[in-house]
Amino acid sequence: MEPQEWSDIQRRTYIDTVQLYDAYLAAFRQSRSYRGGMHWKKSKGREYLFRSKDRYGYGKSLGLRSDQTEKILADFRHAKSQIKDRLASLKSRLNEQARFCRAAAIQRAPRIVAGILRVLDQQKLLGKNVIVIGTNAVYAYEAAAGVFVDNPILATADMDLLWDIRSPLHLSAVDDAPTEAGLIELLRKADRSFERIGNQRFRAANKDGYMVDLVKPEPRPIMKSERRRMGGEADLETAEIRNLQWLASAPKYRQVVIGEDGYPAAMVCPDPRAFALHKIWMSAQPDRNPLKKHRDHSQALAVAYLVLKYLPQHKFAPSELRMFPKSVADAATEKIFNQELPPGFE
Repeated sequence: MEPQEWSDIQRRTYIDTVQLYDAYLAAFRQSRSYRGGMHWKKSKGREYLFRSKDRYGYGKSLGLRSDQTEKILADFRHAKSQIKDRLASLKSRLNEQARFCRAAAIQRAPRIVAGILRVLDQQKLLGKNVIVIGTNAVYAYEAAAGVFVDNPILATADMDLLWDIRSPLHLSAVDDAPTEAGLIELLRKADRSFERIGNQRFRAANKDGYMVDLVKPEPRPIMKSERRRMGGEADLETAEIRNLQWLASAPKYRQVVIGEDGYPAAMVCPDPRAFALHKIWMSAQPDRNPLKKHRDHSQALAVAYLVLKYLPQHKFAPSELRMFPKSVADAATEKIFNQELPPGFE
């Protein structure tokens, strides 16, 4: 089925939302540098300016009370107040913009997915340590193309997160939870009902049955021992899957998606060409569930079509697909170009 192209109003609404969300993210990140506080602390009869970094009182002294430290304190309080006001204003505008998104009917990504993405982005994990793979990535590709793809292709009750362990991992404490809590506590920030499934340690599910899977490439060599948890013993433990290094090594693709409630979230996923090639490869695996094989094939062709028709800056060129073995890339691109495509795709 042909994708449904957005109307002018839908495109304008999306562009406005992305610009507003970018402004919010910039303000949010700036506000992080003002976490904690600044106050005078007395020691041995003398006052020092103390910069606290968190609610636990960790911080450092900025020096004895003087004209200079008085100015540092005044500047800090003024800047913190300004960024607080700016964030409040941008949040109010996002509330209003969410209504516009719903009215324009561009809200697509499941609400829980958008919430998880925002939490991961705020923790600086999205795009650095984890990316979205699987069905939910299609929301990013269709948004980039300015179209809606066929709904059955997007139907899913889970979210797949690929952890690239090559990047250093720095987890910040979430509320009162220790950093050892790991990914599971971040999921609970999006939905408090998330719990790890006992016999499937790589998977968490919420009260509605929506699941999040944490996966990583199989170690190379296969007997090599690698880290499998972001946090402690109670955290999710990755499932190690063959040939996921192709997606981990692909260029990252960042795109704002609109949640079902109208609120935006940034999604980072593999380059759409890598997604299509990997799905083609999966659909040809003899041990793959037949129902999933058909779905893999449909998703691959749908995303390939978006690239060919709407994202011409991305070429299915061998030089840009080097993360795949040549035999895999050649076989996949042959299948893609042997499908019935509109004129002009020679």
